[in-house]
Amino acid sequence: MTGNPAILSAWGKAGKDQVRPLAHHILDTAAVAELLLARLIGPRYRDELRAAFESLGQADRWIAMLCGLHDLGKQSPTFQALNIDLALARFDGSAAADLRRVQKRAGLGRRIDTPHGLVTAIHMRDLLLRWGAPSATAEGVAVALGGHHGYFPDGAVLGQAQREVNNHGGSMWERWRDELVNEVITVRGLQVLGEEPWQDVHLSSAAAMGLAALTTVSDWIASDVKNFPHAEILDLLDYSKRADELASTAVERLELRSWEPPTSFIELFPEERPRPVQAVVERVTAARDQATLVIVEAPTGEGKSKAAIQAAAALMDGVGLLGAYVGMPTQATSNQMLTELEDLLHQLGQDQEMSIRLVHSAAMDALNERAANPTDVGLDDEDDSDVQAQEWFTRKKSLLAPVGVGTIDQALKAVIRSGHVFVRLAALTNKVVVIDEVHAYDTYMSTLLDRLLAWLGRLGTSVVMLSATLPSARREELVAAWQSGLLRCLPREAPKLEPFAGYPRVTVAGTGKPVVEAADVSELNVHRPLRLIRVEDEDVVDWALQQVTDGGSAVVMHNLVRRAAETYATLEERVAALPAATRPLLFMINGRLATGTRRAVEAELKAAFGKGGSRPRAIVVSTQVLEQGLDLDFDAMITDLAPIDWLIQRAGRLHRHNRTTMRGDLVLAIAGVVDTDAGPQFPQYLDTVYAPMTLLRTWALLRERTVLNLPAEVPALVDAVYGPAEAIPCPAGWEESWQIAAGKLTRAHQVAQRNARLMYLPHPNAVTHLGALTKHSKHAGRTRSR
Repeated sequence: MTGNPAILSAWGKAGKDQVRPLAHHILDTAAVAELLLARLIGPRYRDELRAAFESLGQADRWIAMLCGLHDLGKQSPTFQALNIDLALARFDGSAAADLRRVQKRAGLGRRIDTPHGLVTAIHMRDLLLRWGAPSATAEGVAVALGGHHGYFPDGAVLGQAQREVNNHGGSMWERWRDELVNEVITVRGLQVLGEEPWQDVHLSSAAAMGLAALTTVSDWIASDVKNFPHAEILDLLDYSKRADELASTAVERLELRSWEPPTSFIELFPEERPRPVQAVVERVTAARDQATLVIVEAPTGEGKSKAAIQAAAALMDGVGLLGAYVGMPTQATSNQMLTELEDLLHQLGQDQEMSIRLVHSAAMDALNERAANPTDVGLDDEDDSDVQAQEWFTRKKSLLAPVGVGTIDQALKAVIRSGHVFVRLAALTNKVVVIDEVHAYDTYMSTLLDRLLAWLGRLGTSVVMLSATLPSARREELVAAWQSGLLRCLPREAPKLEPFAGYPRVTVAGTGKPVVEAADVSELNVHRPLRLIRVEDEDVVDWALQQVTDGGSAVVMHNLVRRAAETYATLEERVAALPAATRPLLFMINGRLATGTRRAVEAELKAAFGKGGSRPRAIVVSTQVLEQGLDLDFDAMITDLAPIDWLIQRAGRLHRHNRTTMRGDLVLAIAGVVDTDAGPQFPQYLDTVYAPMTLLRTWALLRERTVLNLPAEVPALVDAVYGPAEAIPCPAGWEESWQIAAGKLTRAHQVAQRNARLMYLPHPNAVTHLGALTKHSKHAGRTRSR
């Protein structure tokens, strides 16, 4: 269905003696995009993109068609001459002079020609203006399509490219591109009806990002020769029908089927009765049909993770989402959550139809098993996206999966200015994002998290956040960040969260004023007094051995690997000297263990001290890796002094699964601090782990305490340490160290916030040009301060 041979002469993909005409690749990509639109992009975000093109009629088809036109710039001398022999053979003689003029000469070093993405942007901008589109719309669409290699061109780059006439060709090549556009639009059942409909097309920056993300992923899928093998079909109408068939198969291979779990807690977990916090979460998320933020604060053992799964199920159903992504603080906790979710799918009988993707840097083997690796994305053009596409389909593609679990880092990458950042964001919009252990992130990561929440709110993404020890001020910041995106305002302009001292508590935010619901605690945590004692460093080993004299388990938790190694070595000597029948087992776990070794130790610890574990006589020497995530239960604990929230977290590993009177009182022994007249002294190099000021405030609060009434005192304790300066007065004699530590903490916060600001995207309300999202690009892996 073409009378112009130039339309099929331009090659789009070539390799192994096979050629795919550019027109075919355009139709392939458009066919994929039309099917992918409802699966990649979340409903609120999708509605915004569709509304932009509503005046044209057939909005979905127009959106998909624009995605297909991302490679229009390949109909140019600069691209066609990349394979000069092929191009000369396919074009008639009228193009030969243009092709030879821009031919890359061997030995000339790097290319200096205009990338085809820029040619696409230039032509699409001019074409849309001719069709009557507003200049802002023409610019937005052009930049979105031109950025499919990962980086959005700015006005200066486009202006320079426009002047490189030899690269994009003169009037003849411009006419050929116009004719190609008209041809593919026609075979897709579309037509340009004059200026009036296009005058009403208004594209927000966020919608343009969605168009860019849909374009990029559709291009990668359409570039896979396993999905779209080369075929010379001259009639474009016939080929368009074939493209639809191939696209249907290709998208089906992605397994982007909606996860549809039951929405009630009892149906999800039929063997458990909902605990009070879980009941409140179920009630406040029932029948929610709009983007929602939920923050669950409750002590260890109240079932926050299962409450989050139920909340995600309810929000998926209410809003119409594809699935959920669960972001955990560490790889170890991610691996554990993966197992829990896989068990849930099995219990629901959904494990045959759904699979869960593990998403973190050590999950390559598992991810590669199900990855669809494009084989022809950048074969012909070194500026094409082959490397990035391969990485996406082997790693980042996992964020597209309906159900994913991984580290929080994978979500934070979605707000770091880097290549294809818009794809990462779009991949999160069609699911509920669950973020566990919100209190666990330092200033740098928290600053990135606030920006992520703003973008998730702007794109209509529901979020569930969990914490046992979240300062009230931090909770207010999280809510304001998310609502600032949803309501398109500054964080300080978001509705204020009223003070609420109760604990546990569940905060719910939408478009209106956020509300806080109180919750009771389960029997496990009712009046859980924690007795505090002091143990000198030289007595740590004796204390641990004493706790297991008659059996039972003890854990020694140090803040530094060096201290843990010294304690373990001493314990080995002392245990070897005991009679064989009385020797406890010894375990050592820290973050420096090789991955395989650490996983083996974790498995042993779960078998011994997890639910239903064998509970041998044993001593575990650990660093902070045990304070979160791993569901372990010990009889006794001695820990180095740590910030108050982490001490509470560590204490949550004591008598975690049952509180029988046979186990005695809850006792937390504290080491790692030496009192002097000038203030406490901490182990050398501890300031590289915890801010000295936070440790000073924690010790000033606790040093004269013998009992903490948990969980009732949790909010007051945490708010005191992390609250205003006057919340904890400086003890007499500590003035100098207190002042030095306070100044150091202020500077550290300022540096961390500045470093995060250098990395992250602008606030969604501040984006006026897409180029700001990828300009001064950073390494997406820098999600942590160290």
